[in-house]
Amino acid sequence: MNKKLLLGVLVSFLLAVTACTGLQPRHGSGWIAMTPFTSDEYGIRGVVPPGDWIEQGALVQQSFPGTMDELVPVLLAQTSLDKVPEPAGSYRGAALTWSLYAFETQVTEVGPETVRVDLALAEGGSASYLVAMVTLPDAYEENESLVKTVFLHAVYALAPLE
Repeated sequence: MNKKLLLGVLVSFLLAVTACTGLQPRHGSGWIAMTPFTSDEYGIRGVVPPGDWIEQGALVQQSFPGTMDELVPVLLAQTSLDKVPEPAGSYRGAALTWSLYAFETQVTEVGPETVRVDLALAEGGSASYLVAMVTLPDAYEENESLVKTVFLHAVYALAPLE
């Protein structure tokens, strides 16, 4: 297992949660333009919201060089969860089929603040993939349709580079 990429998953998740601790709900129109991106480091392509999206939530999109059984413990070690909850459903994206999860948790390295996490996990080839939307519960409730729209667009579009 590539330790650099494993550390990258851990750091990105922590940064996303840390960024959320300053979120304030912002009422919006429910519409947001997504921009294509490519990450050679993670071997993925997809879409991201604009830079001012941080007011709504933090979006993490990554690949992990291993199986889901190796990825899940890395994610759980960063939260107050003992296990990943049962999937809330599945979603067929452009390139991958995803298991969807929604839960609230605390992040062990950040503090006692509870965050809302919408998580999508998929396996393909020799890698696992994740999309995580992290928001404060109040921000999620104030902007639920917008958060879900951005999250599902990101999940749909995420694909391995070919």
